[in-house]
Amino acid sequence: MKRKVLIVLTVSMLFLGSVITATVDGQLIIWADDTRTPIFKELAEDYTEMTGIVVTVYEMTMDAITEQVVTASPAGEGPDLIVGAHDWIGRLVRNGTIAAIDLPEDLLLQFDPVTIDAMSFEGKLYGVPYSREGVALLYNKDLVPEPPQTWDELIAITREITNPAIGQYGFIVELPFPYNSFAVLSALGGYIFGQSPEGTLLMDDIGLDSVGMILGATLIDWLIEEGLMPGEIPWETMTGLLSEGKAGMVITGPWSIPIAESGGVNVGVAPIPTICGQRPRPFVGVSGIMVNAYSPNKAIIQDFIENQYATKESMLKIFEMDPRPSAFIPAFEATRDDPVMNAFAESISFGMPIPNVPEMNTVWSVWTDAMTLICNQTLSPHEALRQATKVLEDTFSN
Repeated sequence: MKRKVLIVLTVSMLFLGSVITATVDGQLIIWADDTRTPIFKELAEDYTEMTGIVVTVYEMTMDAITEQVVTASPAGEGPDLIVGAHDWIGRLVRNGTIAAIDLPEDLLLQFDPVTIDAMSFEGKLYGVPYSREGVALLYNKDLVPEPPQTWDELIAITREITNPAIGQYGFIVELPFPYNSFAVLSALGGYIFGQSPEGTLLMDDIGLDSVGMILGATLIDWLIEEGLMPGEIPWETMTGLLSEGKAGMVITGPWSIPIAESGGVNVGVAPIPTICGQRPRPFVGVSGIMVNAYSPNKAIIQDFIENQYATKESMLKIFEMDPRPSAFIPAFEATRDDPVMNAFAESISFGMPIPNVPEMNTVWSVWTDAMTLICNQTLSPHEALRQATKVLEDTFSN
């Protein structure tokens, strides 16, 4: 019988520059943002009831978590676990803040492989995922009754319904920021960094000017040149066209569905069409938990992960409170009756994780500049991407 014990679950705000509390032997402290705090509060209650171990959940901003965990942990004032995004991992590993995690093989195999890849760094696992997200093809069912299966079909539909005179476009993707458009840029082999056989990112193998990336950028350049898509489509323009019913198809994520529906758009979701028979590989973002390298409670953490967190019951609770495709296969299989969730999950099943190295901050900036030159047709895709690659090579070599 589960023991009834006093449950201590303190939820408070941490502002940048202040430290909440010290790590406590025999107890767990978790830092999470406002979205995840209620989720982990519930998991903590269940674990405390089951084991008698006190778990305290503190609410913080994402920025505060990533900054404070680095400075507070060496002094013993950090958490045992943090909840966050996989692209934090490279920086937190390099500065010694988080520890590698060993999971039993049978448990590891219950996670989507893309999410395990995302939470790994230089061949070791540093986070245990719970959800994944990425982009797919949103389509206005009133303009596009059936979604295209191939890029040729997408072009045909786009030609049919595009009318710049009234501001209506058959197909759009946010530009020049390349997060959403990477699905197109990657389909024919485009990549950001090469990888070793062990999965380590190779910083001296920059793929912005790879043949596949240039071919993908050429597809986008052609759409703009043909007048089938505006030269620049910032977030505000994209969401405006979507909500006004003037976009037939958009590559975007689930966060855009409420925007479309707010304008009365009858929206559907489908995987991004194949390009020359190849599957687009959208970026995948993964959320999960990471272990503080300075925590004195590693055995408790391991038990919490294996017997509370990484279970179908808990993962379904997480899904109910934060409905994104689960990284835990048994939980995902139990939620497959949602066609929208299925479409996003299918799309990102072919995806690749956003590189989890700190150098991505520089890549985003240089890459966006290159896409701007392509979109306004100042430079050809080959010229713009070769120039960007040279900038990154020079930057990283120094």
